[in-house]
Order: sequence, then structure tokens, then C-alpha cells
Amino acid sequence: MLKKIALFTATSILALNLSASDKIIGQGATFPLPVYKEWSKLYYQATKNQVTYNGGGSGKGISAITDRNGEFGGSDSPLKNAELQEKKLLQFPAIIGSVVLAYNLDGVKDGELKLSSDVVAGIFSGKITKWSDALIKKDNPNLSLPDADIVPVVRSDSSGTTFNFTSYLSKANEEWATKYGANKSINWGAKVTPAAGNPLVASTIKQIPNSIGYIEYAYKLSTRLNAATLQTKSGDWAEPTPENFARAAANSNFKISENFYDVLAYANGAKSYPIVAATFILVPSDKAENTKKVTKFFKWAFSDAKALDAAKKLGYEPLPKVTTDMIEEYWNKNGINPKN
Repeated sequence: MLKKIALFTATSILALNLSASDKIIGQGATFPLPVYKEWSKLYYQATKNQVTYNGGGSGKGISAITDRNGEFGGSDSPLKNAELQEKKLLQFPAIIGSVVLAYNLDGVKDGELKLSSDVVAGIFSGKITKWSDALIKKDNPNLSLPDADIVPVVRSDSSGTTFNFTSYLSKANEEWATKYGANKSINWGAKVTPAAGNPLVASTIKQIPNSIGYIEYAYKLSTRLNAATLQTKSGDWAEPTPENFARAAANSNFKISENFYDVLAYANGAKSYPIVAATFILVPSDKAENTKKVTKFFKWAFSDAKALDAAKKLGYEPLPKVTTDMIEEYWNKNGINPKN
């Protein structure tokens, strides 16, 4: 009887340890939340390994992994070398997405509203407060825009989406760069309606007439919101489409020496959509064996046909092979390549 109990106990402990080794937890940016959720589901179907990812914003992702809560953090705002070294973290991109200006305007269809960077800066700085403003009408002569107050909806949390949106404005508008800059949290000049996370920003826009806000493209698709056509760095107009996102994504300049730090907003090129961004994974540099479970998941996501197809269907751009090859080299250099 004692032998049976001992055998049962040993087997249970072994099973528990195996189960625990197959579970990883991450949290942070809501920008990639839809694709990470889908990847986690597909990964479990393929491997029986469990990945749990929760949102909360890039700020939460950075602070959580810094405190070693979970195995990885998600951030749309990349960290520079000095901060990574201080926090004992490594960083690599996971997927490319886009930020769109979603709006709720009666009678204005998807993509019909054209917004220059000066107009967008004016709306979120509070200089432009009415949809009937002459600067908006100048680029939209054929639209019937209401003489109504604009309701800008913004992120209330520390947000990488905010960082990428304001990076675009900082690169495109000198006055914005001087007064506000690019950051995960902004003291907006406009009278804004705050909401936490991409999902809540999207639902808030959907509920409030005459509103406009910045959200990741996947949330535009899932909520069926309309989104603006934006003026590019080249001066032409780019609709929020995967083709135009890909044009901008092709201009990435990732370097291993910089831990892949790069801000893709306001890229060169005709029809190059101006608010494209990579989202990043942060992992401890001092827990190599545990981190290999994280890199194993992303190695699968970078190459599995179902994972790549799911990303595209959700409105994301998978990383090009030249970038994933660089990431694998980076993993080798830092001793975190899963090797399988």
C-alpha cells in the first residue's frame, strides 16, 4: 500500500512539474492582444503547451517583466539599450501592426475622411474643435461634415499605442514635437475622453457620435469602425489597408546591436501608411532556460503556416524572414534559442 502511495505521489509530482514547464504567462500591450490570443490557441492545439497573455498596456508589460511577474512582457514602445541593461532584459519584435484613426461620423463611410498630419495634431492639441473647421473641409470638399464638437478619445493607461501615435505626430508636426513629444502618456491639449486599452477605446468611439480616436487596426476590423485616410510623408494619401501597411513596414531598420529598437512611424515612400509600428517582446536576460519556453513559442509563431495566416486575417503583418533570421541570431548570441 505504501509503495502504491509513494508511486502515486511521485507520478503526480512529475506530472505537475511537466505541466508547469509547459505554461508561460505574459502581459502588457493591447496592440497585439488579438494575435497573441489566436496564436496561443493554435499553439496549444499543435503542442499542448499553454501560453496566457493578458493586456493592461505597454507600461504594465514593462513593469511586470521588470519585477519578474510572468515569463514575458509585451510593449509597443521599445526600450533602448541602457534601460534594457538596467532592468536585465532582452527585446525582440514579434509582429507589425498599424494604428488607425477611427471615427463615428454619420454619413461618412470607411476611408472617406481625409486627415493631414497637421489636422490630426490640431484635433488632439485642441486647436481644431469642430468637424466643420476650414482645415478639415479643405481636404474633404465633397463630404457633408457636421458643425459639431469633435470628441477625441485617447488612452488613459500607459500605452505603446499612444507612443506610436505620438511618434507619428512628432515626426510629422514640428509644433507637436516641441510641445508634446512622443510618450506612452500625454497631457493632451484637447478636451479628451479617456479609455483604458484598445478594446475600450474602440467601443467608446462606437458609442459616441462625432468621436475620433486612435486604435490598432485589428480592433477597427473586429468592431467594424470606419477609419480615416491619412496623408503620407510623401504628401499623397494612404488608405488604412494591409497593402499600404506593408509598404511602410518594408522600411524597418532593425539592428541586433540596438536590441531591435526602431520606431516605424512616418516612413518614406508613396502610399506608405504613416502610423505603422512593431510590437516587442521583453524577456529576462538572467533566466535563459525559462526564457527558452518563450522563444520556442515565438519561433513557432514566426514559421507556422496557420499562425502566419491568422496574423494576416487579423490585420497584422508578419515579420519578414530577414528579420526573423536576425532574431534567431540574437537568441543564439544571448543563449535563449530553443533549438527546436
